[in-house]
Amino acid sequence: MKEVLFLLLPQYADHELPFLGMAIASDETGMKEHPKYVNKVVAASLDPVTSIAGLRTLPDYSFATMPQDYAALVLIGGYGWTGPEAALLTPIVAKAIEEGKVVGAICNAASWMASQGFLNQVRHTGNGLEQLKLWGGENYRNEAGYVNRQAVSDGSIVTANGTAGLEFAREMLKVLATDSEETIDRYYLFNKQGLVSLTAPRPRFFFNTIGLFTTDNARIVAFYRDIFGFETSWNGTDPNVEMTLGSSRIILFPRDAFEQMTSQPYAYPQGNNGTMEISFDVPTFADVDKEYERAVSRGAKPIFAPTTEPWGQRTCYVADPEGNLIEISSFFE
Repeated sequence: MKEVLFLLLPQYADHELPFLGMAIASDETGMKEHPKYVNKVVAASLDPVTSIAGLRTLPDYSFATMPQDYAALVLIGGYGWTGPEAALLTPIVAKAIEEGKVVGAICNAASWMASQGFLNQVRHTGNGLEQLKLWGGENYRNEAGYVNRQAVSDGSIVTANGTAGLEFAREMLKVLATDSEETIDRYYLFNKQGLVSLTAPRPRFFFNTIGLFTTDNARIVAFYRDIFGFETSWNGTDPNVEMTLGSSRIILFPRDAFEQMTSQPYAYPQGNNGTMEISFDVPTFADVDKEYERAVSRGAKPIFAPTTEPWGQRTCYVADPEGNLIEISSFFE
């Protein structure tokens, strides 16, 4: 049974460790009878290492005695990543990456990874791009690879910010394949939403999403991704596309494929589609103007320039390449 090694430096962040460690060792019913991995703690020495909360953890290994054969290194954040112990980890982490082992880094540990040049070839996140640039200096050369998400995995490297202990755990569990993806997602959802929310009476309907029937999926994907920041894992060929922006979601489906699926033709609006709209809120009036100009400069069709209405809303409209109307507005000066 391979080991997952949690690397703890003095004043490590207690809250960044439990979700991952628990899911490796236990499931919904109790301790796993046959876990795929076992958790171990590594520190600079075998002396107890003290967390930010003042809790003392007795390491299983020191940097000098840790095994060479293991499944993953987990670099837990905290205030020790600017101290002398962190410098001792550079060759250890470099070797792990070279050998293709899983390496996870959260909070200041991700910033330390940037400072060592370990994030220059992968998509990643951390405690904000500015902190990565500050810590990384000349060794950090992958600003384009930064993703503004709670946690990001790319190959065998997982990074997260300091508020993302649960998201970090989910990404690590999936990379390590500790359980089925369904089990991992269920674990994440249970801890993210909580028992009360998940067991509350469910309404008859939940509003699901907005669907757009397209003539060119690739063009519409690029439009909503590049202008409005939607994300998608679409492979470029499947007819069904799901795009998300935070908790919002749109789906795209080719018109011809939908007609084939439902065995009937449909009438589609020509030009600007006045039957529906997609609406986005922005923080202030100034943002309405800024986002309107940005959208138009990137290919959105201008429909209605920013205007402050008598009811106190500043609003504007553009259209996507299929003619669907998009409102951008704010009620706050």
